[in-house]
Amino acid sequence: MQRRHKAQGRSAVIDVQDATSLDPRRITTVWSPPVALQGTVDALETEGYRCRAYLVDISERERVYEAAKKVKQEVGNVQVLINNAGIVACRTLWDLSDKAIESTYAVNILSHYWTTRAFLPEMMNGNSGHIVTVSSVTGLLGTYGCTDYSATKFACVGFHESLYSELKTHGYDNIHMTLVCPYYINTGMFAGCKPRLFPMLEPNYVADSMVRSILKNEVNCTLPDHVRMFLPLKCLLPAKMCWELMYRVVKGPESMMGFRGRGKATAG
Repeated sequence: MQRRHKAQGRSAVIDVQDATSLDPRRITTVWSPPVALQGTVDALETEGYRCRAYLVDISERERVYEAAKKVKQEVGNVQVLINNAGIVACRTLWDLSDKAIESTYAVNILSHYWTTRAFLPEMMNGNSGHIVTVSSVTGLLGTYGCTDYSATKFACVGFHESLYSELKTHGYDNIHMTLVCPYYINTGMFAGCKPRLFPMLEPNYVADSMVRSILKNEVNCTLPDHVRMFLPLKCLLPAKMCWELMYRVVKGPESMMGFRGRGKATAG
């Protein structure tokens, strides 16, 4: 990993909340929605980063491929790819519209295919790079009001683990992969939720933890760390008992019922 953090290194940060922990000597390429784009660029440049920003609808495959081609021409090959885009509607299945479901899948998981396929060939050619998939704890445990969101985050985990297996099987040992599964983050995306198990995580804590995991080439980054000790219960306990635990002790459904987010489809 250290070699890729020399001055010529480049990273593509897809819809990042806080990218200012990355190496200032690198050229950081940010793809983001317009509401977050300029703020992210300003923060990076204030910290002394060289930054290029691109406005890309990552739910549109051809636009992703066009933007990736432009990045390679203007900046160079991407060596660190962070897929972090996400939206959430937080409605029960019967209250979700067909369009909302399709939008969630397009942004939260299908975009990972387009961005990764766009930048992976150059990583494979040099057998060097790092792909970071930002999923969620809701991609490990299904959550009330998140049939669309949780499903896409589960898909992110499956996508990441399968790609990891493919790369290792075919000898690409120097293309590292890190799967990040944070608890709810206090960005406004889950505004109104009242988590009972742990308090919401602060964005800076998540960003710093994620960067540390990348620098260490860690395979998994679950936040907070002690969430991991609850995960085996899902496999060890009978399904009914597991649900009772979540409903009565964790109070998962109750914690989500006050959700208001940032709007009808909330972006993270």
